[in-house]
Order: sequence, then C-alpha cells, then structure tokens
Amino acid sequence: MELNDNIKKYITNLKQDTVVNMGEVKKLLLHYGCPTEIRNQKEDRILIQAVLQRHVIETIFEYANQYFQSTGKHYHLESDITKSESTLSLLLNHVSKCRTGNDEITSIGPSKLRQQIYSVLSNRGFADIIGASNNGNTPHEHPFIADHRKKLNEVMYELRVIKSSQKRTTSENLAATIIRDVVKIFWFRLKVQEPVVHYQWFPNNSAVDKALMEVANLDDKDDKDEIVNTRVDLCFFPLIGRDIDSNNRKIYTLARVITKPTSNLNA
Repeated sequence: MELNDNIKKYITNLKQDTVVNMGEVKKLLLHYGCPTEIRNQKEDRILIQAVLQRHVIETIFEYANQYFQSTGKHYHLESDITKSESTLSLLLNHVSKCRTGNDEITSIGPSKLRQQIYSVLSNRGFADIIGASNNGNTPHEHPFIADHRKKLNEVMYELRVIKSSQKRTTSENLAATIIRDVVKIFWFRLKVQEPVVHYQWFPNNSAVDKALMEVANLDDKDDKDEIVNTRVDLCFFPLIGRDIDSNNRKIYTLARVITKPTSNLNA
C-alpha cells in the first residue's frame, strides 16, 4: 500500500543523520501496550520504526476525530457533508419502514446514497480550496491539511531529529500527503464499500495469524511457517476488511505486525 510506504519514508530508516529520543519512544511503546524493552537505536531500530509509524496513524486519527465533530464555515465542508449523509440515510431508512410499497430503490437508497457521497469525498475531500479566501479563485491548501501538517511535523520532531536539512525537508513535505491519505482511506473509502469495511488493531500478545497479518521483522531466510507459534509484539498498521470475525470475511489489507523476540517467548 502506498500509504505504508510513505509513512515509512516519513519516519526515515533511522540510521544515518537521525537521532531518536529513546525516552519518549519507550513511553510510546507502553502507550500502545508493548512492554518490550528497547536499549539502543541501532539494535531496536525495526521496533522503533514500527511504533513511530503507529503513532503517525493514531495522531492523524485524533486530528480527524476532532475535525469531524465540528461544523460550519467553508473549512468544515467535509464534516458537514458526512453529518448530512448520516441524517439523510436515517430518514431514508425510516421511509422504507414507515411508508407502504415494495420497490427496490427505496430499500437500497441509503447504501447507494452513502456510496455516492463517500466516493465524492474520496476524490475531492481535503483537496485544495477554491474561493472563500482573500485570494479569490486561486487554489490554496485546505486549512485542515495546512494546520495539521505543521502539528504532525512538530510531534515527530520531538521523537526523532533528522540532522540533514535536505532529508528533513523531504520528510516534512510528505506530511500533507500522509494526512490526506489516512483520512481518505479510513473515513471515506471504507464507507464506499457495501457492506461498510472496518479496520482492526491487534493487541500485544495476540497469536500471529498469517491469513490476517504480515510480519515485518522476518528476514527472507527465516522459515515463515515458524510464525504460527509466535505472538504479536506491536501492530503498526491495522487489518482492513469486512465481516472479519465471520467465515465470510474479506480481507483488503493485512495488518502489519512486529513479533515478539524469541527470548520473550521463551520467558
């Protein structure tokens, strides 16, 4: 998935010219339910990358949750549209139950309405704005993207410092794309599907299931059959699918996980 690749580039490989704030990263691991001790940046780089990727997604989730609770003004157009869709869908469901008739269009109306609206938002949501500013019809960045791009970069700067100015600029320029893509995928595109698609994080110590998860800390030489008996250390990208807990489930994107170190399993 392109989003995964962009977040990884945004975090950077944490090798040269990057210094990790180990104290804050340790707090993050505990915050996301991972008790594994990290000792140094080099040896624990993969787990540090994973928890930073998880934090990027969760931080954007917080930004989006706050935004979609608000309403009014041109700035909140996307939020107002989602609220209106919810209201109209409820009314259409009410019509199908409280008015006589046996036409098919009424019964499928709510789902078709939802799919059309979220398809539009998936295409145009949080794109550059035309009008509603002193610039007239000159496109300018959506305020939600502009404001939270700066905030996300500030959050990440507290966790890892990129010494190279060129690499830092390259990383920071990805923030807007990542924020827009996260919101489009998890708030819009999942609702275009019928039935609606959901996402799921796997907690620490969950049994690893190859049908639901992709293990990121395995080398090509590792015997991947061995992961059957391993446990999740940290899930850093959620599973995306529908009817996940049923026999009719459909998986669109595997969860990405880090497995526990062998020494932890033996303990």
